Amino acid sequence: MSYTIKDVARLADVSIATVSRVLNRSKPVSPEIREKVMKVVDELGYNPNPVARTLIMKESTLIGVLIPDVANTFISMFVRGIEKELIQHGYTTLLCNTNGDTDVELHYLNLLRDKYVDGVILLTSAPKPEQIEFFNKNDVPVIFSSHTDKDGRFSSINIDDYQATYDATKYLIGLGHRSIAFFCGPMDYYQTVRRYDGYKQALADNGITARPDWVFDKDYNLESGYKSGMELFARAKEDLPTAVCCVSDMIAIGAIRAAEDSGLSVPEDVSIMGFDDIPIAGAYRPKITTVRQPVYELGSGSAQMLLKQIREKGTGSCESKVLPMKLLKEKAAGR
Repeated sequence: MSYTIKDVARLADVSIATVSRVLNRSKPVSPEIREKVMKVVDELGYNPNPVARTLIMKESTLIGVLIPDVANTFISMFVRGIEKELIQHGYTTLLCNTNGDTDVELHYLNLLRDKYVDGVILLTSAPKPEQIEFFNKNDVPVIFSSHTDKDGRFSSINIDDYQATYDATKYLIGLGHRSIAFFCGPMDYYQTVRRYDGYKQALADNGITARPDWVFDKDYNLESGYKSGMELFARAKEDLPTAVCCVSDMIAIGAIRAAEDSGLSVPEDVSIMGFDDIPIAGAYRPKITTVRQPVYELGSGSAQMLLKQIREKGTGSCESKVLPMKLLKEKAAGR
């Protein structure tokens, strides 16, 4: 038999509003009343209808999280940070793996809207026009993670991409490198452009001319690092750089493998710099010098910002948060 909130109220001899307060913890209720209501709930096995609750309370306690690649170690750390923070506040995560496909992203966004999610966290370094259009049309709180929204249209959280690659390149220069290649993501990503600008400025500040033919803009994964490395290391020995600055640890690992397959030794023949400080970077041999991006904190910070938006119910202003990063020095970049 299916029981309703009216049945619980009748058997507990309280009002429906009181039962709602007990179940939703929306207003204070005496311990005695709470105990009496919960006893009836347990005896009946009463389970509130989640759709009805959402319509009444105007909240679902569901948060949608859109990610491009569930297999990526960086992303799994990011999601862990989100989930722990949300669970502590009674929210449930709905994880959507999109593979970066725009149609899939829009499918999930529409599905999440129809499920009355309280908000969305979207991991992207470059929001697409279709995503922006969706959030302009739909009143759904959103945080763009790993992105800096320079126009102030949406709340975002990121590190200082420019400064991070500036410091990484400067470190390589400090080791004596004057010829440094750059393995990055797609140049139509704002994040990639900022990191590329940091790399170029560090070279310029030290009197080094950047070489466009030493810049490889593919993707952020191991395969891209390997392909870029094989292309670069196939050149004549006199046309090879002594170091490579990569924008992800997975790219760096791919580049190291490419160097080894090309008969080069790391770091004796070529130094490799990573980015992110994912767990595998510390376990890899040779250990990778990398920029520690606070990935877990990026996730938990995204959740905190979204919960703040939800509490403010559209009355607050958009905010852009920048997290600190740190250069970790290991032998893969040494000479």
